[in-house]
Amino acid sequence: MDTKGPRVRPFLFAPNSDLCNMTQDNCFLLGKITKPYSFKGEVVLWMDVDDSAPYENVDTLWLPQQGILVPYAVESLRRNKDRFVVRLADVNSEAAAKQLSGKDVWLPLAEMAPMEDGKFYFHEVQGWTAIDRSSGEVVATIVHVVDQGAYPMLEVEFDNGNQGFIPLPDHVKVDVKREEQQLVLDLPEGLLDVYLSNDHDQDDDHADEFGWNAEG
Repeated sequence: MDTKGPRVRPFLFAPNSDLCNMTQDNCFLLGKITKPYSFKGEVVLWMDVDDSAPYENVDTLWLPQQGILVPYAVESLRRNKDRFVVRLADVNSEAAAKQLSGKDVWLPLAEMAPMEDGKFYFHEVQGWTAIDRSSGEVVATIVHVVDQGAYPMLEVEFDNGNQGFIPLPDHVKVDVKREEQQLVLDLPEGLLDVYLSNDHDQDDDHADEFGWNAEG
């Protein structure tokens, strides 16, 4: 019985390639290996995506091992009902496949399928600017997207250094300008007055004042 586990091809990428330094910070979670499929080392992959089509021809999957992401070359990938059967290079036994069971599967952010117009991935807008649609002016820099509660909120830093939140309920229209790295937004009435005032206390929670507390 193979007790050493699967081997990874050591020179899948050039030593100075950016792909040699892949981490979860520059990858996205594609899915999970759920179990072995056959005694020959094939595994079952579940893709946690709305549309799997853009990822059915990937040539490399990244799996965590000892705190880093390790590349596995994909030799074959075929659909099996709502899952996929994958053969990975140098994973040639059921024992080796079992060692991969339960592991998350990652892909580089560069391989993420493009979003349709008017939508965006939460990770991609960090560092973008928020534009007030009514004035056309830059009002803040996006720090983070908080995805909790009834709807997401943009955590932003305003030009005066104050930090705050811009709500994104479903009825709010958002224009995504990727080339300019901007989101054009309909801001709640009075929001700028609160966050741009000199006596603004950054520790206060002003969400209730506008009726858009994300906790619902």
